[in-house]
Amino acid sequence: MQKFPPLPSQTDPRMTAPPQTGLAAMTVRAPALQPPASDNAPIRIGLLLPLSGQHAALGEALLQAAQLALFDFADPRLFLLPRDTAGTPEKAASAAENLIAEGAEILLGPVFADAVAAAAEPARRNGLNVIAFSTDRDVAGDNVFLLSFLPEQEIARIIGYAQAQDIWRFAALIPETAYGDRVEEAFRQSASNGATMLPSIAEPPRIGHYWNTPEAMHDSVKRIADYEDRRQALAEQIKLLEKSADPFAKEALEELRHRETLGDVNYDAILVAEGGADLRALAPLLPYYDIDPAKVKFLGTGLWNDPSIHQEPALVGGWFPAPQPEAAARFRAQMQSIYGTNPPPVAALAYDAIALTAVLARNPSATTFSRQALINPDGFVGVNGLFRFHENGLSERGLAVLEVIKTGTRVIDPAPTRFAPMLR
Repeated sequence: MQKFPPLPSQTDPRMTAPPQTGLAAMTVRAPALQPPASDNAPIRIGLLLPLSGQHAALGEALLQAAQLALFDFADPRLFLLPRDTAGTPEKAASAAENLIAEGAEILLGPVFADAVAAAAEPARRNGLNVIAFSTDRDVAGDNVFLLSFLPEQEIARIIGYAQAQDIWRFAALIPETAYGDRVEEAFRQSASNGATMLPSIAEPPRIGHYWNTPEAMHDSVKRIADYEDRRQALAEQIKLLEKSADPFAKEALEELRHRETLGDVNYDAILVAEGGADLRALAPLLPYYDIDPAKVKFLGTGLWNDPSIHQEPALVGGWFPAPQPEAAARFRAQMQSIYGTNPPPVAALAYDAIALTAVLARNPSATTFSRQALINPDGFVGVNGLFRFHENGLSERGLAVLEVIKTGTRVIDPAPTRFAPMLR
């Protein structure tokens, strides 16, 4: 019989139990849950996080969320083994090797793609699966499952919803980043569906790229607004009306003198694929360059899912995809209450990863954390709503559509409560 090192004391400062929170919301939707087995053998869960280095604060938030889930589910057989990757592939691989030697049955994390790839190799050799928090599709597959939110699904959800509201002409402002590249590919594909379904109405989507500088943002918005051409059209119309003696022309002239441009842009919605401080810098430029939110619907990605989003007036009325917010709000409130911090959105992934292992551990067997157990076609429900894994290691999520209002956000299209049958 293989012997493993002693388990960490549950009185370790990193393992101190917070109060019960009532957040134990993870459910499996397919086989009915069974009571915990009488076998009280410990179940070791490896957790790979950047607990030192430049991303230590992120790692600490993920660890706190994992602890919260561990004690919410209160299964005494579960032992959490957090290990530091320092955000590097070398330390991630070493930490994974150590966890495997200590008897970990599944690895959760790491966060960054290169660290995921490094940790996956020793896990693969030893028959362990990895539930990682990276958004890089390239590291998914084989024994790696990504729990993160993927921009491709977010874009499909928000563009699909807009098309359902009879919006068919799209534009987008996309950063010159790896994230932007993925958004652009997904946006082109989703927006082009309209051209296929309604070729007489839909037009090829317009895209404006920008670097992360104020000057580049101004230039990109100015171009996609056709601002100079519309300014020129206004000037020419004013000049024409000034030559007319018609009294109606004089009224029209007075109205035009209060305008910045003449004519509308040739799209009905514009996707702004940005978040945080960059979104706050970019959003006001749209009405500044006369992209009228009363005529053009502003759309966002999951990066808009920020409690302070309503503080930018230009975004009020905009739509974006996000998990159904109620459970996520409770999670943030409990993290604030227990740890005194406002967790980053990614922290909820750690909660759901622990919750998932707790649910699967209720029916312990040799296949507790197997591919078959993880790829449950009916999926699971966690803090971030409905999700399931596919054979390729990517997750599929049920997303709601939210609208920005003056006091916050509201759900205008709820997240699905069940998935369609999985395609084989």
